[in-house]
Amino acid sequence: MSELEKKVEKMADEELGAVAGGASANYLAALDVMAGKYGNGEDRRRRLIAAGYNYDAVQHLVNGLAKGYDVVARDVILGKYGNDAARVRALQAAGFDARLVQDLVNEILK
Repeated sequence: MSELEKKVEKMADEELGAVAGGASANYLAALDVMAGKYGNGEDRRRRLIAAGYNYDAVQHLVNGLAKGYDVVARDVILGKYGNDAARVRALQAAGFDARLVQDLVNEILK
């Protein structure tokens, strides 16, 4: 890896760190679910609702995280898949659910 590539990667890592700092509550809750902090099944549903979260929204994000879409979402943020319709086509061609990736991007950037 060239020095320029290393600098670009470092800048991207710093930018993603800043992005993660502003992530939505639902996204952060989804990360907590992935870490096992809300249990499973109906227990998870009850605990998320009791904590004030929209269970379906959080679970949707968990599904994306479980598929590894968070990495793809961060690549989208960095512009690696283009924009608009070209992005959708590129994501679908790579085998990703473009809507789910976009939902994760939106939650990360909130």
